[in-house]
Amino acid sequence: MPSPRSIRSCALLLAACVLAQDAAAQQSINSEYRLTVVPTIPLSKQVFLTTYLGYVDNPGTNTTSYYLGAPLIVTYKPTDAVELMAGAFMIGNKVTGGNDSKEFRPLAGLKLTVPNTGELHLSNWTRYEYRSFHYDDKSLNNVKNRIRNRMAVEFPLGKKAYAPGSYYGFSDFEFFYTLEKGYFDRFRQRFGAGYVMNKQWKAELIYHIQLLRDGEDLNPEWTDNIFRLNMKWAIPNKKLRLRHSDQPDVDG
Repeated sequence: MPSPRSIRSCALLLAACVLAQDAAAQQSINSEYRLTVVPTIPLSKQVFLTTYLGYVDNPGTNTTSYYLGAPLIVTYKPTDAVELMAGAFMIGNKVTGGNDSKEFRPLAGLKLTVPNTGELHLSNWTRYEYRSFHYDDKSLNNVKNRIRNRMAVEFPLGKKAYAPGSYYGFSDFEFFYTLEKGYFDRFRQRFGAGYVMNKQWKAELIYHIQLLRDGEDLNPEWTDNIFRLNMKWAIPNKKLRLRHSDQPDVDG
């Protein structure tokens, strides 16, 4: 049975989502819905392969998007405190009544985790993304360069940290810098709760507040609520055990 602390934490998360949805209705804030699956397999104790399968429905912009790790994202962990990642996304955007597009997005990043004796995970993840857009109307084709940085905390809910049948929570703040614009134009605050179903599968319910900034002299405005169901799949390897901290938190 979940502990009282786990139940209270999940109840607070649910209440926050309900309040955010109500605020969105009052302020005409757009709601976006994501379903993602992130499989990971270890090649060694330091090298891991991940791909990313994502479906995104954005009714406010009449856009449906499909994400694919293209074809793999490679993570190298020389120590538990340092993580290097490189790979790419392929993204297809279907726009009802508009221009469909495809995006090829190579990325490279560095994640640093603060060592501690407990199961509290404090990290900072910085990544660079090269975004190449290709539209049906070829005159719209363009390239954008982006740097994003995420400061995060993850913690167990209950005594059995990250064991099958246990819960965990996490929160982070991420800001995006587009080089072509020369300023920070996007901000995301996330709140999430995860459940360890068994040794292979984890389910995460994640809520994002997204703010956009249309000009360097303007303040960010709350424009989107993003609701995401994320499934993490630890692909079995007979010789290697995939730890909870070895599964990357990949987000498009």
